Amino acid sequence: METDEIRDTKNRIAYTVMIVRDFGEAHHLTPRQAQNYLRRHKAMDYMEEFYDVEHTLSPDDTLKSLDIICRKNGGNMV
Repeated sequence: METDEIRDTKNRIAYTVMIVRDFGEAHHLTPRQAQNYLRRHKAMDYMEEFYDVEHTLSPDDTLKSLDIICRKNGGNMV
């Protein structure tokens, strides 16, 4: 039987994979390039810290948040 902690971890991983993929598609990046970009500009940290809020928003809203976080930390994707 799966514990709540394991289920939460699986949900966080699935959500993160989906958002990284969507971010990559939106910016014409491979998933690896998208993950590297998001990590370099602190957006992965943001997603981890605010998962409890971000996963309740639409993916488009989350992508907008990530764009803002990246720009604030030196990113230049439009």
